[in-house]
Amino acid sequence: MEALPSDRAEYQGKLLNATARQKNVENDAQLLQNRIALLKKEEARAWRKIQQTKGRAEEIVRMRKENERKNQEKVVMAKRAEEKERKLAEENLRMEERARRARAMQLDEMYRKKQQEVAVVKMEKVNNKEYVQKQNMMSLKEKKAKREAIKRHEEEIAEQRKAEKAAFEQANEEAYLRRVKTKHTETRRKEKQVTNLEKVEMKLIQKLRNTQQLQQQAFHELESALNGDV
Repeated sequence: MEALPSDRAEYQGKLLNATARQKNVENDAQLLQNRIALLKKEEARAWRKIQQTKGRAEEIVRMRKENERKNQEKVVMAKRAEEKERKLAEENLRMEERARRARAMQLDEMYRKKQQEVAVVKMEKVNNKEYVQKQNMMSLKEKKAKREAIKRHEEEIAEQRKAEKAAFEQANEEAYLRRVKTKHTETRRKEKQVTNLEKVEMKLIQKLRNTQQLQQQAFHELESALNGDV
């Protein structure tokens, strides 16, 4: 463990330096995050344009095939209507059979529950007497156990207070060094974050360039569709 600085001015200087360094690293990280957000927004805008362009080209091709599809759809709909009527008739028969079975099961369940209720009433009469006897015995045991628990609790509280006092004194002695150590650790973490964010930024820039190339290709496809080349 690092020794506690004897000179308080020296300690405060170290703390201020660590705080300033942490603030600079946090500012760099925030700037990188803002640039990355702008790059992501620009890429999303390019992809939307690509999708719109492709959609227009696909719509032109789709309209050329629409008349064929409508004629085929009429034949399919007629077959589906016929199949639907057949399945509906079969389903009605199945529903009637299920309803009949459900009524039979309901009658059986009512009879079974009635038998269970009679058995429960008989059992409760026997158990009530035994329950009163057990409660009396448990009451005596609980009173004795409660007295012993109170005594143990008082002893535990005394030991706990003694341990807390020692821990508090130890914590005060180490508090200053922990603060400086925490500042340095946070600064190193932020520096690592900045390095990672710089790498993310470079990847997003390259990704945006590739997306822009795809956007240009989509415009060429739209132009071909409009000219009837598709």
